[in-house]
Amino acid sequence: MKRKLGLSFLLLFGVLITVPAFSQMQIGYVNSDRIMQEWQPAQEAQQQLNTEAQNLQRQYNTMLTELDSLQQEFQRQQFVMSEERRAQKQQEIAQMQQKIQQFQADNVSPQGQYYVRQEEVLGPILQQIDTAIRNVATSGGYDYVLDVAQGNVLYAEEKLDITADVLYELRRGGSDQ
Repeated sequence: MKRKLGLSFLLLFGVLITVPAFSQMQIGYVNSDRIMQEWQPAQEAQQQLNTEAQNLQRQYNTMLTELDSLQQEFQRQQFVMSEERRAQKQQEIAQMQQKIQQFQADNVSPQGQYYVRQEEVLGPILQQIDTAIRNVATSGGYDYVLDVAQGNVLYAEEKLDITADVLYELRRGGSDQ
């Protein structure tokens, strides 16, 4: 009985000591999706990447159409082709399939040119956003800043949303290093 009472006392004491520490903690949050949608440089970067992605998609679709055409032609004529011509057409199809695979590897794989380009275009933008968040957090006395767009917050009071402050900091150019 004494043991339970002592354990309860320690638990209560621990809670009472930590509550004041948490009550003084400043936590803010941002919505990174909103920042990316509303801040002009982020919009321009995203538009540039979308244009490049559409160009890659067009090139890919053109190659798929060409492959489909080769395969259909082969299917229609394979029985009237000589063995040599059939082998040649099969080789053309295999080369086109290889070309498509190489295009995917070179352009849209995680190590591909699109992702390299994405890092080149978005890297400086994300760095500016990070700097603006740090500036706002430091000047506002925040201990933590969370991002609601990433799903890390289950509840937050609207008065803690510092997204508008971060957008203001970005627009006034206060994120320059």
